[in-house]
Amino acid sequence: MAISIRKTYWFVAGFVGKYRRVMAGSLIGSLLVVGFLVLIWPHIPKPKPNRYVGIIGRYELSQIPERIEQELGMGLTSLGDDYLPEPGLARKWEVTEDGKTYRFYLRDDVYWSDGKKVVVEDFNFSIPDVAFNKLENGVLEFVLPEPFSPFPVVLSTPVLREGRYTTGKYMVGDIQTDGPFLRLLQLENEEEILVFKFYDTSNTALTAFKLGEIDELVGLFDAGEISEWSNATIERVTKYDYYTAVFYDNKDPLLGDKRVRQALSYAIEDKDYGYQRATGPISPKSWAYNSVVKEYEYDVNRARELLEEAVPAESEQELRIELSSTADLLQVAEAIKGDWEELGIKVDIKVVASIPSSFQALVATQEIPADPDQYYNWHSTQASNFTKFLSPKVDKLLEDGRQTLDQIERRQMYFDFQRFVAEDAPATFLYHPEAVVIKRGRG
Repeated sequence: MAISIRKTYWFVAGFVGKYRRVMAGSLIGSLLVVGFLVLIWPHIPKPKPNRYVGIIGRYELSQIPERIEQELGMGLTSLGDDYLPEPGLARKWEVTEDGKTYRFYLRDDVYWSDGKKVVVEDFNFSIPDVAFNKLENGVLEFVLPEPFSPFPVVLSTPVLREGRYTTGKYMVGDIQTDGPFLRLLQLENEEEILVFKFYDTSNTALTAFKLGEIDELVGLFDAGEISEWSNATIERVTKYDYYTAVFYDNKDPLLGDKRVRQALSYAIEDKDYGYQRATGPISPKSWAYNSVVKEYEYDVNRARELLEEAVPAESEQELRIELSSTADLLQVAEAIKGDWEELGIKVDIKVVASIPSSFQALVATQEIPADPDQYYNWHSTQASNFTKFLSPKVDKLLEDGRQTLDQIERRQMYFDFQRFVAEDAPATFLYHPEAVVIKRGRG
């Protein structure tokens, strides 16, 4: 045994003696390589993690959703909790007495996402019929053809420099479109790449989430079966900037009578469906919201009285309504059908993919603009007034409301607007829906 150990020792000693220079060189080389890697490893570029977010809806670059806007920084103005415009990139603004010229005074402490200071020369606004001028001392001037009081709210949209640099923490990367509509928008910074993918319908977006194509999904009003997933986080928030309502064709032979529309409103027993009740087309968060309007609390007897006044039994006019609804609001439509049939009205439900060009009655969800200006939705001259609502009083209020600069006067105009709309019932306002945000993994 001792001889064996001695032989092994002689062998190792001989090997080391013969190759000690090679071994020493290898050791020193290894130490140098390890030291070099330790020094440069933090500086080697590493792949950025990608985060994929699904957005439901069709959007153009000029009208991007809130989820993306919040990553892009500020506009010249920002919006307060009551939707009143506040300073953003501009520290203040002023408007001339005729209401046509706005001047915005830039802050001097804001930087773009590439570190460059925000200056007047960075801005290039192109607004139809509006002259844009860059003045000295950090002033931007807009000259309008006529007064437009919502203009500061319009300028709350985040501004980009060269279409790429933001005042947020990201820069805009790849953009893919299908015609005018966005299909993909990529934001990136040194830490991550944020990829927004757009889907036309809730079903296609949910399928993408199930397949693992996206990590987060926004724009849903119903999480469906995913709400039961153990590896998904569901967030719900009341969307006061949306409302769900029953809209009526105000030129329909039956529904053109205000009394019929009022009767249908009184006849709907459950108007909130467990959500926050909506009483008009302006958000309850808005500075111009009127909380004292006719709400049409459930009153089936009053509904019958109004219906009898409008359509006496002896007239033999058929009481039949086609109620259109998108698939996600079908349960609401079914409940309304039951309520209306209690009045002796025959109701046929028609499922539609979006707001149709013509309908008799329609259950749908509409977005509420930040400014109380509702000219495009309710003025009789507008094609976007899809209820065909006609009221000279409302037309006048909407015309004056968008040109009056005094906030107190504007508030009173929109208070009256809401009161008249409630009285004429071109729609039955139901509730403010809950938005659902789904994220993969547990928070």
